[in-house]
Amino acid sequence: MLNKKTKIIIIGFGSIGKRHYGNLLELGYNNLTIFDPADAAFKGFIRVDRIKILTEKELKNFTIAFICGPNDSHLKHALMCAKAGCKIFIEKPLTHNLKDIEKLMRILKKNKIINMVACNMRFHPCLEFIKNYISKNKLGKIYGIKHEFGYYLPYWRPGKDYRKNYAAKKSTGGGIILDDIHEFDLLFWLNNFKKVKSVKFIYGKTSDLEIETEDFCLASFLFANKVIGSVQCDYLQKNYTRNCKVLGENGNLEWDFKENIVWLKNKQGAKKLFVSKKFCFNKTYIKEIKYFFSCLMNSQKTFNDVNAAAQILKYCIKKK
Repeated sequence: MLNKKTKIIIIGFGSIGKRHYGNLLELGYNNLTIFDPADAAFKGFIRVDRIKILTEKELKNFTIAFICGPNDSHLKHALMCAKAGCKIFIEKPLTHNLKDIEKLMRILKKNKIINMVACNMRFHPCLEFIKNYISKNKLGKIYGIKHEFGYYLPYWRPGKDYRKNYAAKKSTGGGIILDDIHEFDLLFWLNNFKKVKSVKFIYGKTSDLEIETEDFCLASFLFANKVIGSVQCDYLQKNYTRNCKVLGENGNLEWDFKENIVWLKNKQGAKKLFVSKKFCFNKTYIKEIKYFFSCLMNSQKTFNDVNAAAQILKYCIKKK
């Protein structure tokens, strides 16, 4: 039974590992242990319970594992945790290639392990509103869904050399496509995971950034329900950009991350349908954890388990 004393391990103590650590403490879960081989990751953290060697035997001591390391280590650690019987929360993206995903799925199924791949943007109040609005058919027939994300890579982690970051290297699963898996997930989620009839990715390195990976991508999807979806993402925009537009029979729904207002725009003009007041982005991560723990308490499958996440990921990796 899950309770505040449940033993939880966080694997990887970079920015996202630290975020989950702080949020778990805020939620009252203080039986936390961290694994990260880098001593520098613990600078400023004096009383953290830490292990330096990660083994399947050691993992058997924990009920839940948060996998938060570099992209290329996710599957390796997930396999270890699954074999040890841990409930698993995996940060996005699930992995950087398709190798061993089927193996992980078999172990999770055999051991009946509840698992979830991170999708905190689904818990954004404006996107929740949009999902609910179109689900009730208030926009009429949906014609298209467009997502955009962009931000200059050197600005992502102030004080750190972007060239040494996982994002700059192919071997560690870098590149804007996997870094922006959120927008691909949102596209499929808003369109109720309809079957894809055709897909096209145009991507490449267009700038002088010192990276091995793509810095710009345009992806388009034709779904079985005739909705055309698109994702534009890049490492290049000097002004943080994240937005969504849903084109429908009764107008367009539009949302911009900086405004956190959902607009309905049509011939009659622009109308505010929803405003997220006093919005705090960290709440999307807290709601995500609460949802995952609720599924654990109720022995319920999550709405973004490894199987579901892999269906979207395969398009981003194969880039057909």
